[in-house]
Amino acid sequence: MTDHRAQVEEMIADYRRSSQRLSEVDDELATIEETVGDERGEVSVTVGSGGALRRVWLAEQVYRTYSPDELGGLLVRLSATATARIAERTDAVLATVLPAGADPAALRADSAASSDSAASSGAAPPVTGVSVPYGATVADNGPETSAAEPEQEESLEPRSWLRDVGAAERNR
Repeated sequence: MTDHRAQVEEMIADYRRSSQRLSEVDDELATIEETVGDERGEVSVTVGSGGALRRVWLAEQVYRTYSPDELGGLLVRLSATATARIAERTDAVLATVLPAGADPAALRADSAASSDSAASSGAAPPVTGVSVPYGATVADNGPETSAAEPEQEESLEPRSWLRDVGAAERNR
């Protein structure tokens, strides 16, 4: 009986070590950032974990150096470069906890595909670009929501995570 108890205790210890390591990996992934700038030092973007744009920095003279179209294109290119670097760093971190021979990029791609299918199920579409006329303020960028508009009611239909998982599997 003692032999089984020792095996169970070792399994529990292994589980705790694995759980702690996964928590550390999760924390590490959440803090990954990459900042990429133009060669003139007038524009930089910072992208975080998952490719989220966290910061855009523009020098005061940037509007004299770049046309609006050039600046927009530059921001897109810098963001893409930073996102690619984030992906490389994410893969390196994930590789430390994946089994030998596992492909972190494939895992990341599968996770992104799952997120995309969830987003297409009724969530708001991602923002792909914003155009604000020169001199416009935030208030000029579209109508404000009126307090008189009715709020969307939350569905009272019972939800099951198991049903959601089954639907995601069928959509693959």
